[in-house]
Amino acid sequence: MGITVEELRNYIKVMQGMYDVVRLVEPASCHVVKADPAEGALEGEKCYTTWGKCERCTNCTSYQATIRNRVQEKNEVRDGVECHVISLPVPTEKNGIRNNSYCIELVSYGKKASGSRENEILAVTGNNEDALYVSIVGNKRVSDEIISLSLLDSEIGLICFDEAGNCIYSNKQAFKMFHIPNELSKMQEFIKDWLIDQYIRNTSGVWSQYYSYEGSEYLYEVHQMVATTEHGNGILGSCIAVMNITDEALNTGGVKFRETHDALTGIYNQEGFYKSVRAAITDNPDEEYYIMCSNIRKFKLINQLFGMEKGDEVLKSIARNLEQWCVKGEIYGRTHSDEFVLFMKKKNFIQEEFVEAVRNVASLLDSSIYRLEFQIGVYQIANVREHIYEMLDKARMAMESIPDGKELTIAFYDDEMLSNTLRENEIINSFHAALDEGQFHIFLQPQVDKNGKLSGGEALARWIHPERGIIPPGMFIGVLENANLIYKMDRYVWELAARQLSLWKGTDKEKYRISVNISPKDLQFLDIEVVFSELADKYQIDPGKLNLEITETAVASNIGNCIEHMDHLRKKGFLVEIDDFGSGYSSLNLLKDFVVDVLKIDMKFLPTSKDHRRAEIILEHIINMAQSLDMVVIAEGVETKEQLQMLCKMGCNLFQGYYFSKPVDIETFEGYDGKIEQ
Repeated sequence: MGITVEELRNYIKVMQGMYDVVRLVEPASCHVVKADPAEGALEGEKCYTTWGKCERCTNCTSYQATIRNRVQEKNEVRDGVECHVISLPVPTEKNGIRNNSYCIELVSYGKKASGSRENEILAVTGNNEDALYVSIVGNKRVSDEIISLSLLDSEIGLICFDEAGNCIYSNKQAFKMFHIPNELSKMQEFIKDWLIDQYIRNTSGVWSQYYSYEGSEYLYEVHQMVATTEHGNGILGSCIAVMNITDEALNTGGVKFRETHDALTGIYNQEGFYKSVRAAITDNPDEEYYIMCSNIRKFKLINQLFGMEKGDEVLKSIARNLEQWCVKGEIYGRTHSDEFVLFMKKKNFIQEEFVEAVRNVASLLDSSIYRLEFQIGVYQIANVREHIYEMLDKARMAMESIPDGKELTIAFYDDEMLSNTLRENEIINSFHAALDEGQFHIFLQPQVDKNGKLSGGEALARWIHPERGIIPPGMFIGVLENANLIYKMDRYVWELAARQLSLWKGTDKEKYRISVNISPKDLQFLDIEVVFSELADKYQIDPGKLNLEITETAVASNIGNCIEHMDHLRKKGFLVEIDDFGSGYSSLNLLKDFVVDVLKIDMKFLPTSKDHRRAEIILEHIINMAQSLDMVVIAEGVETKEQLQMLCKMGCNLFQGYYFSKPVDIETFEGYDGKIEQ
């Protein structure tokens, strides 16, 4: 056959060290095959006596493996311990006749199964310990030859690696499937590049993956099996079994694989998930189900920081982890981008186990500059007749209710979320009409010195609805930000501010400045340098009267681009303000690189500190530092006389807050006549 038992010795060693049970079986007759020194392969115990439950034969992995001539596997439970059973068909040849009568069964013992998951895995009982531990022993020569002949001519590609990841064996089919010369070094080099990613290298799993060669594309199913030490703290080696499922995928049920499966990860796409969930609910409509939706916060940063390939690796790894964690009957898929979905029985959902599994996935990318943060929405299906996309929408509502900044958060849907969503949709749907009809106005919050003398104000958007009156900013600002519409409103507010400055020209109000806010979305969707230059030209205003207020967060979102734009605008005469200085963690570093004219400090800085005096010292030094850098300091959020007196002692000379005035309409602002009496 062109291969000796000696050449396979390392492979056999890895295989036998990989599993708790390694045995040869003949599924057709339900026997374990034992090797006898004199008579060769002989029938041993009945297969079912090993497990103590003959009903297992109706769903026997080894029987299915020989019939289909492909690897089969499943989870079972024995004495409360999860067992993972893998059956590899081993074609043999006797008297020139080839048959598929044998299977190698590889059994691994896992963790103790929880009650709910144990019910979902085929229970296996019995006390025949001696039979359970039947391995391929006895006549080693006969056993090795059976294995070696079958592995050599198998239609399944088999590739084995030692604990260092070196390729130590590949059968002929593997070389043939990948069009590689019979050299282990070339196989190792190819597999390293082709396998999905480095994160699954040390874990067992099953997935589908495309292989392209000379314009043709093949779909291969890959089974990865890893051998660990007795205590699970070391790797002994690994083996992958590769099967060509291209024809099966194209022809099964008349539905092409690509129509229902995600090309990147091999798991269900949106269409496949919808169809499979609907079928599962139809089969058992009285069961209680959860449907879940997850995404990764700021996933695009992975592509920007580490490259598209790393982003794809993370997505593939998530799919592999889903395959390993889910049991029979649970349906999962990738609907788009970084959104993964999961359908399962409510009784199987154990939140602690689920959280632990997600945290394991989050550890796939361990970087000081980025960490995977998962947001997961869960919806308990209340009406099985709902469209699947409606169920997922409710899971998404729960997911989108989660605030940013938490590494892992799970939110459950409730009816209030639907009410909030309807309100948000109403705001979004009426937004453009509100712009066209002039329903948005600017209110100004005065900026004054310690005596109340006006120097200008900050422009704040107010939505005055013809029927509902003033809509509070908290009801629409966040909605417009999430809908990527905030830049349109900001652009409108800037126009109103520039128009107002133009109206004040030639009056006693001409001395006032108006500050307008620039958000991260504005930097993303608008060329702010062009917009503000055009506004100054259109209304013939002094750029120094229109202050541009930007937060640290907005600068940090695109620091290089933002600093460049702001520098150009400063050279054209605009004044630049940093808002909420000190709210970020890189404030001083930002100040070193970003030249601004005004520093705004929010008084929230003081009450949130545990050590009030310590905060006061820091605040005083910030004020002194800013003034040393020729920056004007405005204290924002001043609400009491005591705060005002303290800030005056520190050297602050401009103030904004409710102690002087709330945001007011233009008529009221003008009515102050240059000074606010305290």
